[in-house]
Amino acid sequence: MTIYTKKGDAGMTSTVTGEKVSKASQLLELQGTIDEINAHIGVLTNICCENMVGKEIKQVVEQLRNIQYALFRMGTDVSSSFTKSYIKESEISELEKHIDFMQDKTGLLKNFIYYSGTKSATYTHVIRTVTRRAERIFARLLTEHVPHDYKYINRLSDYFFALARYLNHLEEAEEAIMVLKDPS
Repeated sequence: MTIYTKKGDAGMTSTVTGEKVSKASQLLELQGTIDEINAHIGVLTNICCENMVGKEIKQVVEQLRNIQYALFRMGTDVSSSFTKSYIKESEISELEKHIDFMQDKTGLLKNFIYYSGTKSATYTHVIRTVTRRAERIFARLLTEHVPHDYKYINRLSDYFFALARYLNHLEEAEEAIMVLKDPS
């Protein structure tokens, strides 16, 4: 079987339910952005494995793999127009548990910080911004029912913020505090 089908050459594609949709639809924009997050996580995992060792980074890599799998399943939810629900409430709670753990290690923020530090931390901030974009796209698709997928994406951007700080902490990189200046 070849990777190309030529069925999308006219700008349309099919969802898992067989519905034909424009490749320019909000639904496919969301699915593509989720795929983009997943690919960025692959790069981050590689950066972490190249630059860091220890039990803590192995736990982070395991978390990232679990997130990648959740995002893969979320793609199915999106492609089925949310008639399926592969993301569970417990996965949102799991992200919150990881956020709380990382925040306990790094401390509460009292200032704005620059998105800087180690290569892994700064790249994590890139992933966070792409995740926020996915959240904005997703919000335009919401109806009365808010699927767990949306809540997961919302929490995931918080996870990546906490992870960036935690990665800096693990590599003993000091956070750069942003000093707000009077614009006058």
